[in-house]
Amino acid sequence: MENKKKKIISLILCGAILISTCVTGNVKVHADSTQESASGPAITPTEAPTATPVPTPAVDVSQIKISRTSGIFMAKKKVTLTITGTTSAVTWTSLNPKVATVSETGVVKGLKKGSTIIQAAVDGITLTCKVTIVPKMTKKDFSKFNGENFVAFCERKGYDYGYAWNGQWKGTSKKKSTYRKIKIGASKAKVQKAYGELTFKKCSKKDPFTKMKGLKKNKVKKYADVKYGKYRIRFYMNKKNKVVAIIYACNIGKIKKKALKQYI
Repeated sequence: MENKKKKIISLILCGAILISTCVTGNVKVHADSTQESASGPAITPTEAPTATPVPTPAVDVSQIKISRTSGIFMAKKKVTLTITGTTSAVTWTSLNPKVATVSETGVVKGLKKGSTIIQAAVDGITLTCKVTIVPKMTKKDFSKFNGENFVAFCERKGYDYGYAWNGQWKGTSKKKSTYRKIKIGASKAKVQKAYGELTFKKCSKKDPFTKMKGLKKNKVKKYADVKYGKYRIRFYMNKKNKVVAIIYACNIGKIKKKALKQYI
């Protein structure tokens, strides 16, 4: 009987050991299954490689330029300043916005007579343009022609003209200078100081004024018009950039060769 009990106990202990082994094995297999996939061993995930930042090249400030460093403009006219040598944003400022303003894109507009500095701040430096504003054209620029206002005279006659060379006026006027004191012999710089920076054009054979004896004698090369409505003051220059003729005219495009016949 005693031996029978011992056998039973041994069987119970063996069964317990087998159960424990199977459970442990299942747990182990279950644990291993988390490490493997059906297609093979599991791949341990790795972190994505970090991109190496590309350094921004330094700006060579010596190459940054402003389109102009000075200018003389007539009030109410606009001119655009530009910056080259950088793609950075530019901050524009006028030190005297009562004389001239500047937009975010560098457009300068003259308001009244005077001077100011336009600043452009970019990439840690400041570039400047000195701006001088002269008065806009008015009827005063045509004041007094044959004893009456030149504008009124032109309106009454349809058109007329006056001109000067060799220091004397010819034709229908005896006036010796313009309202802004520009006389024969004045330099291009003096004209532009009085009227702002002008666009000079090469004299054309189609222009009836170019054929006038006085202009031909003085070998005119180019001219510029200062405009006020349909009225013009035209300055003719020689190759030395000296004023050799001045013409006042209303409806200048309508003045034909026959109207100048006595002077050709």
